[in-house]
Amino acid sequence: MKKPTHLILDKYSHPLISLFWKRHGLSVMEHLVPNDFLFTTGDNQLEKLIEKEIWSGWKKIIIIGTPNSIRRSFNIIMSSSRECRGTLSFGFWPIDFRTLINYISKSSLNLRPILQVFKAGNTILADVPKVQFVTSKNEQKFFWNNFFIKCTHTSSETVFYIDELNFEIKGRFTSHVIFHEELLNSLTMHPNKLARAPLLKVYIKKENDLIIKQKLKNLYSFLIDNHEYKEFGQLHSTGRKVEINGNWANLSLGISEIKDTFDSVNFAVERKSLYMIIPSKPIHTNESIRKIIPAFRPSRVIANNSYS
Repeated sequence: MKKPTHLILDKYSHPLISLFWKRHGLSVMEHLVPNDFLFTTGDNQLEKLIEKEIWSGWKKIIIIGTPNSIRRSFNIIMSSSRECRGTLSFGFWPIDFRTLINYISKSSLNLRPILQVFKAGNTILADVPKVQFVTSKNEQKFFWNNFFIKCTHTSSETVFYIDELNFEIKGRFTSHVIFHEELLNSLTMHPNKLARAPLLKVYIKKENDLIIKQKLKNLYSFLIDNHEYKEFGQLHSTGRKVEINGNWANLSLGISEIKDTFDSVNFAVERKSLYMIIPSKPIHTNESIRKIIPAFRPSRVIANNSYS
């Protein structure tokens, strides 16, 4: 039985998405023909719409928004039970400023290869990493690319357990636990990469290794790479499970809404936990997108289609 298609557009969070929808919305609707179309407003925030769609079950959900919209959607999706997620398929279409410029300068007809990815709805069960820690209760969060841990105490002693390996770090450090190297984007996924061994990569950077020149280099990389922080430090080890124990609550986590520090965090991979829509032939880079959407001279219609 074919799942009904529900389309969610997060146009309230950023004017970029409204601009994209004014240019291509009609073509998207005509090609996908969703059974339901939802868009965010001041009263209907993204999290509220996603929660409602998850609990009603059995459908294909396509989410269009900025990369931040996609991250927020992912967090809500993964906070639901595995049983609820098991009846749903998810397509993620992030649009940043660079891809927006590319889209609005092209004809809607040339979006058809992209729209066909979501219409076909080919899915794969993706592994998703998770982190567990204790506040006033046992908590669990999921992430896609990487998770950030930091220790700022000079006299701390932190022990890492990575499968059968264990070692100690003294003093301040930053660490990233990496899983997926690809961004959360249905158009760029390759099934072989999603079916890799469920190994977490642990990068560690000692604070005393960070000189001013390196910090400036990191800041520059952060600004030009679409806010994707790529200087993770040295790859120390890989493993299926990672546990980090401090000698007191000296660990801070990369979760903006949690300000507390912790003495222990645990990482693992939840196997085959998210039905994700992927293409049979992925669009790997922005250059590939330009090849699929050929260049042409903009018409007056495009020039007159301004955002107000």
